[in-house]
Amino acid sequence: MVWNARTPSIFYQSSLFELMFKVKFGASRAISRLIHNYSHTNAAISLKLRGLTVRFRPLSYDPIALYFILFKRIYGVVPSGYSVVDIGAHIGTFSLYACLTNASQVLAFEPERNNFRLLTHNIDTNRLANRVKAFNLAVWSEDTKRTLFTSRGTAFHSFYPYAYHVGGIEPVTCKGINTILQPLKGPIFLKVDAEGSEYEIITHIDDANIRKIARIELEYHVGSEILKSLFPSLVRFLNSKAFRLTFRKDSNVISATKSAL
Repeated sequence: MVWNARTPSIFYQSSLFELMFKVKFGASRAISRLIHNYSHTNAAISLKLRGLTVRFRPLSYDPIALYFILFKRIYGVVPSGYSVVDIGAHIGTFSLYACLTNASQVLAFEPERNNFRLLTHNIDTNRLANRVKAFNLAVWSEDTKRTLFTSRGTAFHSFYPYAYHVGGIEPVTCKGINTILQPLKGPIFLKVDAEGSEYEIITHIDDANIRKIARIELEYHVGSEILKSLFPSLVRFLNSKAFRLTFRKDSNVISATKSAL
């Protein structure tokens, strides 16, 4: 089934209702997590939008991610010619979007197996396999193996389980951030939505690689005391590397920019 902006869909109404509730009434991220930990289905449809065909699960968190990335543009627009590293690529929405603005290449990392299947499907459907390389890997400070705590929904999988964690566990392989960045030439656009791993990832980027990064769009997470305590060190690190920081008012996203290389 292919859905477009003019096609009504009963499958789409549940997630739209949750989205309206979140936007109009200020539902917290914690409430959103709870909703999608308990209410989801893996049934998928395809949507045609802005020159892309995206396959997603309408009764899940997927439509929320589509909305914030494609319409609210919480990660901004990738300048033409940049190399993009998409950490926490989910079903590939941002990776595909980056290609619309002529990113030279995209490396997309998604550890959760169901999300990764849709990620690769969306890359192939849009005939972007020559520009987007997908890896069923997590990203960490070094090459290692870790346990991913998965939610019952399609998002919020993390190495840092929340008190109300109701999902399962999944062993995953992690690729070190410097191993990923080392072969790339600048300027690099680094997008990170790693559910708490951003602190470990960012603060371990070495000087040679940090010089190649012109922009970081990073969703930060402070949902536990451990993560909250790490936030100041992240800000200090980025400031020390000559990034200018902008904090979005409508989401937990930091935009860190330098002059193009």
